[in-house]
Amino acid sequence: MSDNESKNDGSGGPGGGSDVNRRDFLKLAGLASAAAGGAGLGAFGYAAGKDPNTYLGWQNQEGASLVFNRKRYEVDEPTYQEVGPTSRPDARVEQIFERRGRFMREYMRLRGGPGPITAESFPEPLRSYYLAKPQDLDLDILNTEELQPLNRADAMEYSDPLILSQAWSAAMGAVGPGPINGPPEVNDFPRGRGGTRPEPMKMKDPAKTAELIKVISMQLGSTLTGITELNPDWVYGYPIRGRGFEDLEQPLEIPDWWTYAIVVGTPMSWDPMYANPNYGTSNDAYSRSRIIAARVAAFVKALGYPARTHTPGTSYDLIVPPISIDAGLGEQGRNGIMITPEVGCNFRPAVITTNLPMASDKPIDIGVDDFCLHCKVCAEECPSGAIPMGDKVEVRGYRRWAIDTAKCQNFWTSTLGNMGCRLCVSVCPYTRKANWLHKTAMKVSANDPTGLSEKLLTSMQKSFYPGPDPQDYYMPSLGGANASYREPPWWLKTEDFIDLG
Repeated sequence: MSDNESKNDGSGGPGGGSDVNRRDFLKLAGLASAAAGGAGLGAFGYAAGKDPNTYLGWQNQEGASLVFNRKRYEVDEPTYQEVGPTSRPDARVEQIFERRGRFMREYMRLRGGPGPITAESFPEPLRSYYLAKPQDLDLDILNTEELQPLNRADAMEYSDPLILSQAWSAAMGAVGPGPINGPPEVNDFPRGRGGTRPEPMKMKDPAKTAELIKVISMQLGSTLTGITELNPDWVYGYPIRGRGFEDLEQPLEIPDWWTYAIVVGTPMSWDPMYANPNYGTSNDAYSRSRIIAARVAAFVKALGYPARTHTPGTSYDLIVPPISIDAGLGEQGRNGIMITPEVGCNFRPAVITTNLPMASDKPIDIGVDDFCLHCKVCAEECPSGAIPMGDKVEVRGYRRWAIDTAKCQNFWTSTLGNMGCRLCVSVCPYTRKANWLHKTAMKVSANDPTGLSEKLLTSMQKSFYPGPDPQDYYMPSLGGANASYREPPWWLKTEDFIDLG
């Protein structure tokens, strides 16, 4: 035996330059192999994600590729926590679009008057809301006085390269169900000959009816469908405009026939979605979800039962994410959006309320809560700081991560892309096409009691999918570079098709 062959006692090789013995060497080799394997999986997974066959979405009408086994993850209660007295949200001030509409009308009246505009300048319910949350009054004024004028000026100078994406967004949003022309007791019910209400058909079995609704909704274009009994806490305490209610200042009495909620929806188109905030749009999925909801409501009415649509891009009488969670489609993430096992956050749901007797789905627990606790990618990438880095807080009696909606929408006015942002959808590790790597990672994460896979997947997300500096997402006048998370698809590169002179 040679001297070199005998050196297995940990003392190193002939020069004594290393203390690596055979066991340590094997450990290092294993780590190196794991790292190389991880890099190989990342590269291979990226290539697999480019395959059009992995674009799980509305095109799959039968829902045949929805292979995630929800049954084994069913729990008796949703994973959010009720921690105190609950209350219904006041859409007049807590729904950002409704509040800012009211703010703008009062602001135009108050502008130019004597003295500064303060919380006391506004009528109820704005006065009480701004007294409780003075920071939101500052943000609403900032949006009106500074961000909107800057946005209009920058759009004139810098938005030409976005012509095609904006045209595409407008085209995608150019469809929807008809307007609501009366209160629920008029709008929701089917009409027979002579305007009479037909008798509802006698359904044999709630479970079979639920199965029927799911198949029909997927035939009508829904990618995911869930059914739940409607929790009254998710219905707005006051009505909002355009929903058939005459007095918007009177509390909304929940109709008796809003017993069940059917949740339908589709993902946004994948490649533009990854090129947010400039090239993506919610309108593609919004328009499909509106059409699907209108069609499902028509189907339910044809059975003689009342049905009312609550659809994105038009209006709602309720908040959709917790209803979708109750319907077993996913869990709430740190970004406030529901995360599904199939398409992550990339899902735009609509709701149909009805009293058609159906079996309800159970909520699921796939480990999103623990994953989001450690991940924080969406909070780190959010340009506005609207997504919390810290813990959950109590909101109307429930513990959840609370998004600063005023900061979020202010960023919408701070970019030249299609209205909105959607970066928190793009950067989420769960938002991946339906390739084998994503499905494998989902199963590992959902079944790992140690939490190690969550940290590994988050690390891979940051390594393989780095994004621009969050400041670069802003428009030029705010010190940004009008950046997007990813390059847009070739068919949205305006400069390749239009002579901008």
